[in-house]
Amino acid sequence: MTEQEFDSRVRQMEGKMYRIARSMLRSESDCGDALQNAVFAAWRKLPSLREEAQFEAWLMRILLNACRDVQRGYLRRKGELPMEEALHAASAPPWDVDLQIALQTLPEKFRLPILLHHMNGLSVPVIARVLRLPQSTVKGRIREGLKKLRRLLEEEEG
Repeated sequence: MTEQEFDSRVRQMEGKMYRIARSMLRSESDCGDALQNAVFAAWRKLPSLREEAQFEAWLMRILLNACRDVQRGYLRRKGELPMEEALHAASAPPWDVDLQIALQTLPEKFRLPILLHHMNGLSVPVIARVLRLPQSTVKGRIREGLKKLRRLLEEEEG
């Protein structure tokens, strides 16, 4: 893959990548850092891409790892995460806050497949490649995660 082809494919995925990073991270600057790190890492690791047809799943996997690296930084900086969460929730539309809080309380193994599928439009086969899981596991986690999410939201209402 040439530099121009790489650049073109990354630009096509830019919106999707941003939505995924934003769903995992709380601040714009952290999102930007994760995106930049992911693209840089992908360019460096491009020779390891075996099939160009798998480029999207491969790049999404790199992005998820970059987001997790930023999240690990949250843990090292301790006091910053709650403030970031408060600012993010405060800037969201009111109807969205309960959903955001409920999503954040879900374990990552349920939250990620839901975010990737329902909020970012990735198909189950692509999610399976990104998360390195069988498709049946991805489907099950989406189904179970949605049940848990529904229960959390019902508890909030009641």
